[in-house]
Amino acid sequence: MAVKKVYRSSQGKSIDLGALLLQNENVRAVGNMGVNARGDRIDNKGKSIDSKVQQKKRQYNKQIGPQDDIPQASRAPVADEITPAIVNPYALQQSNAKEAEAFKKTRRAEKATAKATKTTKPKVVKTPVVDESFLDIEPVVETPVVEAPVPVSGLADAIARARTIKQEQLKTPRQLAQEKSGVKKI
Repeated sequence: MAVKKVYRSSQGKSIDLGALLLQNENVRAVGNMGVNARGDRIDNKGKSIDSKVQQKKRQYNKQIGPQDDIPQASRAPVADEITPAIVNPYALQQSNAKEAEAFKKTRRAEKATAKATKTTKPKVVKTPVVDESFLDIEPVVETPVVEAPVPVSGLADAIARARTIKQEQLKTPRQLAQEKSGVKKI
């Protein structure tokens, strides 16, 4: 707790609560929990039995499981796959520029070879082939078959046919009062 918390009292004195906490962190806390101001468990003599950090680690390991085991690699790393820890950003820009320039050169070469092959190839004119064999056949028109609805009989069907749903808009209390018949107050 190296945080400096300085407060001014009502009498004008400045109180550094950060320093006050650090001075008294090993003192027994008030209450029946048996801890000091830091949260460590202490015995009757004021000696620390179990620190707060160890308590939190134990609690975490109960929920998550111990994390001390380092996972082993299934295969040995290849020297090509290992990258340096510090990457020079300018070197990365330079390598990207070199790759872009190489790509442009290959594109130019491809375009030049494409032009050379286009001039040597003769032009072929494609004429559409018309198949006139289908002109003799008359078109077949299919008429849709409409089936009569099958009458469903049963209790649910009878109730559904008998019930008509009519939805009306809700009326305000004023409209309800106007619809009432009888003597009205003036």
